[in-house]
Amino acid sequence: KDIYRDGTSHLLNLRVETVPTMYGMDAVMRLFNFDESMLQLDLLGIAPKERAEIDEIISHPRGMVLMVGPTGSGKSTTLYSMLNALNTLDRKIITLEDPIEYGIGGISQIPIDTTHGASFADGLRSVLRLDPDVVMVGEIRDNDTARTAIQASITGHLVLSSFHANSTSAAFSRMIDMIGLNPIFSTAIRLLIAQRLVRKLDKNAKEYVPDEATKNWVRSVLDGVPAEKIPQDISGDFKLWKPMPSEESPFGYKGRIVVMEMMVVNDNIAAFLRGERGMISTEAIETQAREDGLLTLMQQGVISALRGDTTIEEVNRVI
Repeated sequence: KDIYRDGTSHLLNLRVETVPTMYGMDAVMRLFNFDESMLQLDLLGIAPKERAEIDEIISHPRGMVLMVGPTGSGKSTTLYSMLNALNTLDRKIITLEDPIEYGIGGISQIPIDTTHGASFADGLRSVLRLDPDVVMVGEIRDNDTARTAIQASITGHLVLSSFHANSTSAAFSRMIDMIGLNPIFSTAIRLLIAQRLVRKLDKNAKEYVPDEATKNWVRSVLDGVPAEKIPQDISGDFKLWKPMPSEESPFGYKGRIVVMEMMVVNDNIAAFLRGERGMISTEAIETQAREDGLLTLMQQGVISALRGDTTIEEVNRVI
């Protein structure tokens, strides 16, 4: 649908899901902005260190990158932003999507109608015969798709996809439950990103000093995080912010920002995936990753609150 404002038109994709209930129709609508200029990694608020790691990994000609999180957490937007960063004349990029959410010029986008028997795995096998450099698979839902994507990522293709899991560590556990111990997977996977979207405080937010219980909770969440990664000294009093409703922002928030947990797969994590570290569990993988410098979603959310970008209440609501 075209939306007109100030003499300009904006193309929006509107997805509607309805279901009849006892008291009427229940409907959910999701808006997707077709404005390609919005799909930029620079606009996602990613910290410089994490952004540099993403750029370095997706610049490689092979490997797998997985976005994980629940529906509505911004996985597709981040994936499309990566594709936009890779979209140059010397790269052939093909996507498989159900449905296509954003149209990007210069990329071959293929709809996969799973309601009529089509599958991501069959589509991916066909696409690999078209000699792509980069392939984006909308979602890995089954063993066949997972194995095909892994094979593609070690045979000269960069594969980007999404996967339903609560965290990067949980994604590994779920994937291994799906495909079993697979040494090839440890070679293929390069990066996992788990993310959530939290509401961003507007400019009228009011700072305050939290009570002792909140301060102690913040300290416990950030225990072990290097001081240089924490925006404030939390050993004594520190500031948080709360929303101040206004006519422009009735709830005191304006827009949303991404909270991102990023796991770069190193030798220690790869050893887990090969079964060399004993029993594989979400907790064991997360413990190793945190020793290697991983900041969890909750830690990243609290750091965002200490920067004044959002509130502790919003972080707890979403994460």
